[in-house]
Amino acid sequence: MEEVKRGRSKKKLLRVTFPNGKVLCYKNTTGTMIATMQELGVDIMSKVKLELCHLPLLSKEIHPKYKEWMKPVCDGWYLNTQSNSDSKFLQLNAINEQLSLGLKVELGEDFETQENPNKEKRIKYKDKLLVKFPDGQYFANNSSTDTFLEVIWEIGVDKIKQKEMSWCGKPLITTSKMFNGQVQIDNQRWVIVPNTTKDKVKLLRVISAMLRINMEITSI
Repeated sequence: MEEVKRGRSKKKLLRVTFPNGKVLCYKNTTGTMIATMQELGVDIMSKVKLELCHLPLLSKEIHPKYKEWMKPVCDGWYLNTQSNSDSKFLQLNAINEQLSLGLKVELGEDFETQENPNKEKRIKYKDKLLVKFPDGQYFANNSSTDTFLEVIWEIGVDKIKQKEMSWCGKPLITTSKMFNGQVQIDNQRWVIVPNTTKDKVKLLRVISAMLRINMEITSI
């Protein structure tokens, strides 16, 4: 019975249905949220009054502290994507309610997904990390850091923390910032992010072995 409980849960997906019937649902919740903002347009984005970590969720400036997660939307606007799928679901619902947009925002596991038309752009970046989960799901973002953090989210921050892992003699995940090289990954959760792609690969392989998740981890 215990082995059943340890099984990795399915990846959560966002599905957004617009009043005109258009549906957006990509394999990556960040992609779905960015596409939703693009569809809503600049006039709507400029009216959003929502914050993440005491800074505007949507901004025409890149917040230095969160530059890894500030993703371009359109016309000079950026979205702070430093949140998990549940948080993005809540954020979109809050925007929908704030501005009475008439969207239907859903969070689920078995939605039919679409190809993200912006996905091809990612191939141009160097120093990338490619991670394949046993179910065939791939993670390969614009940078090795983005991929590393998304894989940590996918596995489960608290699940990793429970193993009390360390990196270079320091606890891998802490409840507050204690060392240089740590990044806030969730509420009261800070994770060490190795500097090099090679070290990120090593650390993910350690996590994979400790949690018995048969991930394929390579740098490209």
